[in-house]
Amino acid sequence: MSRKEVIVLVSRAFAACQLATALLEISYLPERLFSMHHHASLVSVLSVSAADGYWRTYDQIDILSLIARILGLLTLTVVFWRCGSWVERVVFSDQAARHFE
Repeated sequence: MSRKEVIVLVSRAFAACQLATALLEISYLPERLFSMHHHASLVSVLSVSAADGYWRTYDQIDILSLIARILGLLTLTVVFWRCGSWVERVVFSDQAARHFE
């Protein structure tokens, strides 16, 4: 197996792991959206408490951070699936390449 084939294999395996993690994170999105909808529907004009604002803000931050994680994982998936020269430098440094040969 050549060095390039090993790099592509490792890179694609890492991309597959990132994709699986992104899909797992996506599965949490409906729960978080439902929670935000639930807390938003409890807010009344007559009873605006600090707790209502807290949970609404908490849910918004939670959903935004979840979406950021999903986008980051999908970005890593694409980068490592394409296996460019940057990935080759990350996976195999010059020192590691000497031990491989």
